[in-house]
Amino acid sequence: MYAIVFDLDVSMLEQMYPNPSWRNAYRDVGDILNKCGFERQQGSTFFGNENISAVDCVLAVQELNRTYSWFSPAVSDIRMLRIEENNDLSPALR
Repeated sequence: MYAIVFDLDVSMLEQMYPNPSWRNAYRDVGDILNKCGFERQQGSTFFGNENISAVDCVLAVQELNRTYSWFSPAVSDIRMLRIEENNDLSPALR
Protein backbone atom coordinates (compact mmCIF):
# COMPACT_ATOMS: atom_id res chain seq x y z
CA MET A 1 0.00 0.00 0.00
CA TYR A 2 1.21 3.51 -0.81
CA ALA A 3 0.45 6.83 0.83
CA ILE A 4 1.00 10.50 0.06
CA VAL A 5 1.71 12.83 2.97
CA PHE A 6 2.29 16.56 2.68
CA ASP A 7 2.59 19.84 4.54
CA LEU A 8 1.52 23.18 3.13
CA ASP A 9 3.05 26.55 4.03
CA VAL A 10 0.18 28.60 5.47
CA SER A 11 1.79 31.97 4.71
CA MET A 12 2.21 30.97 1.07
CA LEU A 13 -1.40 29.75 0.92
CA GLU A 14 -2.59 33.06 2.37
CA GLN A 15 -0.82 34.82 -0.50
CA MET A 16 -1.65 32.48 -3.39
CA TYR A 17 -4.85 30.57 -2.65
CA PRO A 18 -7.64 32.15 -4.74
CA ASN A 19 -10.55 31.61 -2.32
CA PRO A 20 -11.31 33.60 0.85
CA SER A 21 -10.22 30.82 3.22
CA TRP A 22 -6.90 29.09 2.60
CA ARG A 23 -8.21 26.19 4.69
CA ASN A 24 -10.25 25.11 1.67
CA ALA A 25 -6.96 24.22 -0.03
CA TYR A 26 -6.83 20.98 1.95
CA ARG A 27 -10.31 20.06 0.72
CA ASP A 28 -9.29 20.86 -2.87
CA VAL A 29 -6.22 18.63 -2.59
CA GLY A 30 -8.34 15.88 -1.06
CA ASP A 31 -10.85 16.06 -3.92
CA ILE A 32 -8.12 15.44 -6.50
CA LEU A 33 -6.47 12.70 -4.48
CA ASN A 34 -9.85 10.98 -4.00
CA LYS A 35 -10.35 10.98 -7.77
CA CYS A 36 -6.90 9.43 -8.13
CA GLY A 37 -7.72 6.52 -5.80
CA PHE A 38 -6.60 7.87 -2.42
CA GLU A 39 -8.57 8.31 0.79
CA ARG A 40 -7.82 10.68 3.65
CA GLN A 41 -6.47 8.70 6.57
CA GLN A 42 -6.00 11.73 8.81
CA GLY A 43 -4.97 15.33 8.33
CA SER A 44 -2.88 15.55 5.17
CA THR A 45 -2.16 11.81 4.97
CA PHE A 46 -3.83 9.93 2.13
CA PHE A 47 -3.67 6.17 1.67
CA GLY A 48 -3.98 4.68 -1.79
CA ASN A 49 -6.29 1.78 -2.47
CA GLU A 50 -4.96 -1.72 -3.19
CA ASN A 51 -4.46 -0.87 -6.88
CA ILE A 52 -2.26 2.19 -6.34
CA SER A 53 1.38 1.92 -7.40
CA ALA A 54 4.36 4.22 -6.92
CA VAL A 55 3.76 5.54 -10.44
CA ASP A 56 0.16 6.40 -9.50
CA CYS A 57 1.47 8.45 -6.56
CA VAL A 58 3.69 10.47 -8.88
CA LEU A 59 0.86 10.94 -11.37
CA ALA A 60 -1.49 12.13 -8.60
CA VAL A 61 1.03 14.74 -7.43
CA GLN A 62 1.56 15.88 -11.02
CA GLU A 63 -2.23 16.22 -11.39
CA LEU A 64 -2.33 18.43 -8.30
CA ASN A 65 0.43 20.58 -9.77
CA ARG A 66 -1.39 20.87 -13.12
CA THR A 67 -4.74 21.66 -11.51
CA TYR A 68 -3.70 24.19 -8.87
CA SER A 69 -1.11 26.88 -9.60
CA TRP A 70 -0.76 27.51 -5.85
CA PHE A 71 0.02 23.89 -4.97
CA SER A 72 3.73 23.64 -5.81
CA PRO A 73 4.74 26.97 -4.21
CA ALA A 74 2.73 26.14 -1.08
CA VAL A 75 4.19 22.66 -0.53
CA SER A 76 6.79 22.68 2.22
CA ASP A 77 7.13 18.87 2.22
CA ILE A 78 5.53 16.04 0.25
CA ARG A 79 6.38 12.35 0.39
CA MET A 80 5.32 9.00 -0.93
CA LEU A 81 5.38 6.23 1.65
CA ARG A 82 5.12 2.50 1.17
CA ILE A 83 3.17 0.97 4.02
CA GLU A 84 3.76 -2.69 4.81
CA GLU A 85 1.15 -2.96 7.56
CA ASN A 86 -1.76 -0.80 8.65
CA ASN A 87 -2.63 -1.68 12.23
CA ASP A 88 -4.99 0.21 14.54
CA LEU A 89 -3.20 0.89 17.83
CA SER A 90 -6.32 2.22 19.59
CA PRO A 91 -6.82 -1.01 21.57
CA ALA A 92 -3.38 -0.51 23.15
CA LEU A 93 -4.69 2.67 24.77
CA ARG A 94 -7.39 0.83 26.73
